[in-house]
Amino acid sequence: MPTSVFRTVCLATAIVFLTPVEQLPGQAPPTEQNGAPPPAAIDPLKQQALDEEQAGKTEDAIRDYGHALEQHPDWKEGMWNLGMLEYGSNRFGEAIVTFHKVVDFAPTLGIAWSLLGLSEFETADYNHALAHLEKAQSLGINDDDIARVSSYHLGILWIRTSQFERASSLLLQTFGADVTSPQAETALGLATLRVPLLPSQLDPSREALVQAVGEAQTAGAGQQAALANLLRNNPKLPYLHYAFALSLAENGKLKEAEEQIVEETRISPASSAPWIELSRLDLKLGKTAEALKAAQEAVRISPDNQDAHLLLAQAWTTAGNERNAAAEKAFVAGQNTDNSAAGDSVAGNSNVEQRMILLYANPAMKVEAAPKADEQRSSRAMTEYAAGDYSNAMIDLKAWLATAPESGTGWALLGLSEFATKDYDNALIHLDRGSQLGLSASSESLALAKYTFGILLTHAGRFEQAASILSSATDASEPLAQKVVFALGLVLLRRAEFPDAVSPSDKELVSAAGNIESLLLVSQYDKAFPQLKLLLQQYPAIPFIHYAYGTALIALSQFDQAAEQMKAEIEISPTSELPYVRLASIALRQRDPAAAITWAQKALQLAPDSVDAHYLLGRGSLESGDPTSAIRELEIAAKLSPASPEIHFNLARAYARAKMPDKAQQERDIFNGLKKTEESQQGSQAPQIDSGSRDP
Repeated sequence: MPTSVFRTVCLATAIVFLTPVEQLPGQAPPTEQNGAPPPAAIDPLKQQALDEEQAGKTEDAIRDYGHALEQHPDWKEGMWNLGMLEYGSNRFGEAIVTFHKVVDFAPTLGIAWSLLGLSEFETADYNHALAHLEKAQSLGINDDDIARVSSYHLGILWIRTSQFERASSLLLQTFGADVTSPQAETALGLATLRVPLLPSQLDPSREALVQAVGEAQTAGAGQQAALANLLRNNPKLPYLHYAFALSLAENGKLKEAEEQIVEETRISPASSAPWIELSRLDLKLGKTAEALKAAQEAVRISPDNQDAHLLLAQAWTTAGNERNAAAEKAFVAGQNTDNSAAGDSVAGNSNVEQRMILLYANPAMKVEAAPKADEQRSSRAMTEYAAGDYSNAMIDLKAWLATAPESGTGWALLGLSEFATKDYDNALIHLDRGSQLGLSASSESLALAKYTFGILLTHAGRFEQAASILSSATDASEPLAQKVVFALGLVLLRRAEFPDAVSPSDKELVSAAGNIESLLLVSQYDKAFPQLKLLLQQYPAIPFIHYAYGTALIALSQFDQAAEQMKAEIEISPTSELPYVRLASIALRQRDPAAAITWAQKALQLAPDSVDAHYLLGRGSLESGDPTSAIRELEIAAKLSPASPEIHFNLARAYARAKMPDKAQQERDIFNGLKKTEESQQGSQAPQIDSGSRDP
């Protein structure tokens, strides 16, 4: 689920604050001064707790930190370590108590306020979580990744309290064009559509739409096209015209923006937001009377909305009525005074639109069923799915998942039901979630889930992940195994389509490519290479066959031949960055950083957000003796792919070369944390579907 994903990032990065353990964040480590003797040996109970934590004996460490703090309540470092261990062990109620003590002795430590707020969020104490995350935001958090975690949760809490503009601004400022996670995209979508819900409260059938809106908001130059496309499919969706109007206005298209806002006032007549924006636009267009009328309507709808009153004051001023303008300004000033006295930090319209809750909330969230009823609902959903009654299965699954959100099997079954009803976007989201949580099913059912997930990933253009998922389903029953091989053909050819959509004339090509990909995935190169050569003879101009051949040659360290294949691919696929990325990788392996830089730069010209291209450009810069450029590129790569151990490892090398030891150590700690997480996941007994991607 979203919060646990962000919490994992937080813990992976927060470890930097635990070294040295006897040093509180923000304090200098103990030093010997003026020849004074070293401090006395640490108390045995303290040392025992420290040793247990170092050895990974979390429960023992928590117990003994508690005992040590009973005897030494002023042991600040121990208090901090205890809070981190409690937080990392999901003991959020205890972490809240501990972090309250931490902020008592370190009231300006932003990260402590952040972890207090995050713990409160996990216990659904949203009001206190909001106040404390705002406090952390105001103080600042001396760690980029934890700041991002904190900002994400603060953003969704602002959404929950209808502070949509603040939430959007914070999320875009924090993630910007680097928003690649579904969690951040969903949050931006909720803010854009002005839905006062937490992501966990969203109706699963609305997730794909909300995520698509959030993705459109981060599309940069393609934002308007993305929003226009969404409007074509959802012309009456509340606040979509409003979002489009804001985008148009930002780019100086005021008349077109006005048309969109007028349409929004028809769809959302009881909302003050479009009337406020209409007044603002009309003032810019010189339509004083229209601006005045729109501002008055906004004030009528939301009498306490400061923005509405300020726009009305501006409209009165433009109309030459300073007396009325002064009255509106005085109202706002008085309201600010009242809010300041009451300690109220909420600005703008906080009225909750019930229609948006009804439109987007998971209806099952209102149901508080007993465990027995939940069990009956899940059993009924299984029966309905088996009988092909997918609509009713989805109803029961949503109700069940509202009370069992960690059930990977439930999310996967919902995804399979949505796939059967052709709701492919939501099916992909929920099968992905199920794969991350882990599935419990028969081998046949598991193979079907993997196949369905794999073809959805292929359809979405996530080919490396699709190959990984599909390869784990090749031991299925014979009919399904044949389908898996065919789907792997689409992966090798990088064709983002469903197997059923392949034209009859292409089926022989896709089948042959699937046989080759299935051999490559198990490293049977001696069998795959003759078939690849034959396929190239039959289809010399088909995209990505040369690319697949070259990638396989790289695995065998046949770099010169691999480079020839990649250059041949460039002739066939001149708009793809992938062969350039491979050529950069080959150049690094051949110890030619200058060539690696050239190829990586060409890849970035075609795909500015390519993680691999930024990473390889950073590697090439580092090997060529330019740590400054290396740091710039590797930092971009780390933002785009924060969970990549390789990126953090090389970023640590770059910081070390640049004589920045503190940052180098921080990146090493992140690397170690991510590697430990990888190892623990690999050692897990949960039958998860592998959703990782292959490192080029």
